Amino acid sequence: MSIRIAALSRTLLLAGLATWLTIAVFNNITDSGTNRVLLGHMLSMDLLRADPQLGAGLVWRAWPLTHVTALLDAVIAAQLTVAGALWSATVLFAFAAWHADTQRFVRARGRAIVALSGFLVLWIWFACGGLWFGYWIKQGAVQSVHMTLILIAMSALLYVQGLPFADSANAA
Repeated sequence: MSIRIAALSRTLLLAGLATWLTIAVFNNITDSGTNRVLLGHMLSMDLLRADPQLGAGLVWRAWPLTHVTALLDAVIAAQLTVAGALWSATVLFAFAAWHADTQRFVRARGRAIVALSGFLVLWIWFACGGLWFGYWIKQGAVQSVHMTLILIAMSALLYVQGLPFADSANAA
């Protein structure tokens, strides 16, 4: 496989993930009310309190609703940081494809690994936080999205780390 094709495929992958996350950030900023409601349900655990059986042993973990705005701001900041890192890696891979340059490819790969690791940590953080607040009991679809994003991040990391060279020792 040529360096140009390898870099271009990684450019497209990272551009897709960066676009998706940028739209998520944009939605979180322009429609923060929806996310405040969802985060409010998760933090206050009010959906669990309404059911005498499901999650009754977890409700002691609830947080006051006063933390919703700060948490949403932290989520937006984390997503914005990761989106910026994904865009940066996308640009580096585009330059590597344009110039068909092995050294640029290796540099882009390093940046992409950092960006995709941030993407992975973001969704693991969401899944762990949601699990702590028992969101899977009443908001199961949200957990499915987070698990899917974890798998996407892991797959992207594996793909980006692969070397397109017949002799991979020359590329490192």
